[in-house]
Amino acid sequence: MKAEILMSGLMIVSILTTLTTQAIKSLMGDRKYSSNVIAAIVSVVISLFVSIGYMVFTETSFSAQIVVAIISLMYLSFLAATVGYDKVVQAIKQIIIAR
Repeated sequence: MKAEILMSGLMIVSILTTLTTQAIKSLMGDRKYSSNVIAAIVSVVISLFVSIGYMVFTETSFSAQIVVAIISLMYLSFLAATVGYDKVVQAIKQIIIAR
């Protein structure tokens, strides 16, 4: 898997993970949950689907390089999702309060 394809996949998966996590959190309402756990599960599932779709579409064989790319895609999309909407809003509130 080329680096350009991995970065494009990361962008797509990160956007989908962030949006899906926000949708799940809004559906859960006032129930107690860990947003990081939700983001981790969602990023793993979406990364697997995108990776499998890529492998089927390009007829790529399963190799160690693909496994490393899939694992890095999962991890990096989780990081991008956890530094998403909630963290940005939290940082803006902290800046406003600090004034």
